[in-house]
Amino acid sequence: MRIGLAGAGKMAQHHARAIARMAGARLVAIADPAPGARDAALAAAPGAAGYDSLGRLLAESEVDVVHVCTPPAAHVAGALEAIAAGCHVYVEKPFAESSADADSLLARAAERGVKICAGHQLLYEAPARRAAAVAPMLGRLVHVESYFSFRTVRRAPGGRAPLRADLQLLDILPHPVYLLLHFLGGGGQEARPELMALELGAAGTVHALVRAGTTTGHLVVTLEGRPIESYVRLVGTNGSVYADFVRGTTQQLFGPGTSGIDKLVAPYSTAAQLLGGTTAALGARFLKRQRSYPGLAELFEAFYAAIRTDAPSPVSGESIRETVRICERVARALAAADAAPAPEIAAARPARREPSVVLTGGTGFLGRALARTLVGRGHATRVLARRAPAAWERVPGVAYEVADLGAGVPAAALQGADVLIHAAAETAGGWEEHQRNSIDATEHVMRAAAAAGIRRVIHVSSLAVVARARVIRDDTPLAADSRAAGPYVWGKLESERLALGLGRELGVEVKVARPGAIVDYADFDPPGRLGKRVGPLFVAVGSGRDRLGVVELGFTAEALAWMAEHFEDAPAVVNLLAPELPTKRELVGRLRQANPGLRVAWLPTPVLYPLSWLATGLQKVLRPGRPAISLAGVFGVARYDTSGSREMAPHLDVASGGQR
Repeated sequence: MRIGLAGAGKMAQHHARAIARMAGARLVAIADPAPGARDAALAAAPGAAGYDSLGRLLAESEVDVVHVCTPPAAHVAGALEAIAAGCHVYVEKPFAESSADADSLLARAAERGVKICAGHQLLYEAPARRAAAVAPMLGRLVHVESYFSFRTVRRAPGGRAPLRADLQLLDILPHPVYLLLHFLGGGGQEARPELMALELGAAGTVHALVRAGTTTGHLVVTLEGRPIESYVRLVGTNGSVYADFVRGTTQQLFGPGTSGIDKLVAPYSTAAQLLGGTTAALGARFLKRQRSYPGLAELFEAFYAAIRTDAPSPVSGESIRETVRICERVARALAAADAAPAPEIAAARPARREPSVVLTGGTGFLGRALARTLVGRGHATRVLARRAPAAWERVPGVAYEVADLGAGVPAAALQGADVLIHAAAETAGGWEEHQRNSIDATEHVMRAAAAAGIRRVIHVSSLAVVARARVIRDDTPLAADSRAAGPYVWGKLESERLALGLGRELGVEVKVARPGAIVDYADFDPPGRLGKRVGPLFVAVGSGRDRLGVVELGFTAEALAWMAEHFEDAPAVVNLLAPELPTKRELVGRLRQANPGLRVAWLPTPVLYPLSWLATGLQKVLRPGRPAISLAGVFGVARYDTSGSREMAPHLDVASGGQR
């Protein structure tokens, strides 16, 4: 079986690795207009040919099956092109964005006599198969629950802007939907599943009630629910089964479970199944050294077998249609929420005119808090972002404008503003990403600000850019070797130097704010220098008396807003820190409050140094030619002069400790 891939992104690379494990199938061609992505996929398929378009692949390479792994909006066009060439087609989820498109694809495949399959690989994972096998023993099926929680991707390869949160939700939505429909259909119901109710939560949670005959199904997909989970639970008149797709296990209970003995034994039985099943599943994954998604190769094999034997596709057309139908309803609800007008926000200080502010990086951790603060203080606030935020991520009262700062900033995007707060920067990736999205972005923003007539800029840098000193002060010079601390610090340091240099060249006054490690005490996530979480254990490094250079999120936002309002009085450079730095013991106490079951172990400083020397030596042996990371340096504690933050604190609408 000769296979071609349309698309060479992350999912296509999983396809390539899965096909490489299979007998009787060979990946012969890959098409993608991006050379980098195409080369990455070709690395998993020795001997395959690369093309810049699916059209060229189909014209120049003989393939039996095309896997369509392009972005969702291009699925239909790619699948139709492959069908027209007489190829069988596997379409990644989401199969199509509308029921009309799904019907068109299925009809066209039937007309051409080719088979078509959707990327419903969870049906071929071990938990789904085991649940399906025991489902008849549950008696009459009463209820099905399909739950999926996940974390959105915040960074895309190559520094590109990732899909916004609601589009990521729609991208992952088919998995829990087709699982729900599959098991509802297995309950002996003849009735077509109907979506009875749909509710969207305030922050990306979907609740849906689906009914098939007398059986109800509950769908929950959430971006904010933790921990990360994916499961299906079937409840019948004679027991229940829980299929866990994260751990690869199932737990089942049979019988009425009404007696005292049943109630006593049930939790022990469930615990034993969970422990044994998890151990077996992890062992199997380790021994297989599986690098593609579980269930993917198994679904491919079933599809290829159906082609060879002219059997029905392993994913039926009806399953595809019903999955697309429900996903389309959710998409319409999300679109309606996106189009709804933002609520009116009354200015907190209407008695005086506040300067209008343009904010870059206004969709990030600090940026959203700062946008809320600016609006609350009466500022007309405009946010420039690489992608429009989802409806639930927007700050009411803020005007959003899409602009890729690394590619350039039109002066019109800044027109009419009094102050620019430049808080955007790359936070991950290598040197190229930080060059583009930190350094180049800073140059583009500064030049656009000057062209738009903005003469006041606040550049948000980082405390990590200053040189080592016995006590770090606001006037401590910048580090001399900008590449020594890695791409992030290099990008921040060179951006600060560039902003100040361009300010002098262009006649723009630049003030610099360098926050320390920003923490949110309302949703506390420990700073890296405090230690490392390992499952239910947190290893705190150093002495509990050590003070860390942190600053609370609300304090940082208020300080930057105050600088925008009082630009002339604001310091030229300020290290934003908590006026009274907390000790590590105090921060560990906050961590315990937020995580009641967490255990803490302290790694004293005298033990850290020999461990650091050992780790440095191992890195030099295992990674010759690459700079070794010093653990002692990572967890080292500097001394800070917080006088700049103390002087600013009385002017802010937060207490000195950073709490509102």
